[in-house]
Amino acid sequence: MTENNITLELIANKLKEKKRIIIISHVRPDGDTLASAFALKSVLSDLGKTVICTSSDKISDRLSFLCDDNFFLPDEIPADFNPDLVVSVDVASISMLGNCSRLISLAESIKIDHHLSNDNFADYNYTEHDSASCSEIIFDLVNIMGQMSDKVCALLYAGISFDTGCFKHSNVTEGTHKKAAYLVSRGVNTSEINQKLFGNKTKKEILALQTAYNSLEFYADGKIAIVCITNDMKKEKNLEDDDLSDISQIPIEIDGVLLGITLKEKTEAPSNFKSSMRSVPGTNASAVCNKFGGGGHVCAAGCLIVAESKDELIKKVLEAAIPEIK
Repeated sequence: MTENNITLELIANKLKEKKRIIIISHVRPDGDTLASAFALKSVLSDLGKTVICTSSDKISDRLSFLCDDNFFLPDEIPADFNPDLVVSVDVASISMLGNCSRLISLAESIKIDHHLSNDNFADYNYTEHDSASCSEIIFDLVNIMGQMSDKVCALLYAGISFDTGCFKHSNVTEGTHKKAAYLVSRGVNTSEINQKLFGNKTKKEILALQTAYNSLEFYADGKIAIVCITNDMKKEKNLEDDDLSDISQIPIEIDGVLLGITLKEKTEAPSNFKSSMRSVPGTNASAVCNKFGGGGHVCAAGCLIVAESKDELIKKVLEAAIPEIK
């Protein structure tokens, strides 16, 4: 667990002082990191700042409604844009910056995050482990800055809803509901946002769900459930990585499962498997991921596992996971 060396009040002051700012979202940007980035960008733009949002990876079609045209991949950032501040949002470790890691050294840097497992890679680091989403922290920051527009309200609600699974995950707190209630009171169209985040599945996404269910296997007397998607499976079903975005919750939604594990082989890096782990309270998913150099929240974490075969992969995962099952 890391310690903060800055307060939200001081972050607000620094943001108001600077003129050219880069905001970085983590690799494979999800709804929370994007909502946090573009809500903050909206506030800063209204204050007359020039702001660029970036990430190592492209934004999925499903989440594009959270963003505007001022998003650049790191190599697309104009060469003459010289930032005087770089801010990362919802990024637990420097590895989660991907190709954006070099941007941290361009100017004074601030990290705003909410993950339990993280490292202090910026000049100024602020983490709230008890917040269910980074968007909740941005909510407080925006309140300090005094710029809560309708657009920002909608973005922050989307980020909170996304990272809490529409308020059903164990990370939800009283504070989460209070902030969401305020955003609802401002007229946010919650049904439209949640439909965009969790509904409207494409035919290929449905095929991905079918493929995931077919791959489901149980271990440790049914206390561990694993979904494993290899590149061969993706090729056979003509699936892209974006089609697999909704499968991480499948294993943990099964009665009796304490730890649900999703393993997806990286298309661009065979034998490298991105693992998403979800657990019920009392089982530490982050502790399992820590053994592979990853981490996150106690009940929701991730890591990268290298294995030359599925058998080797499952063996490695079970050796790390079974000791954490109580």
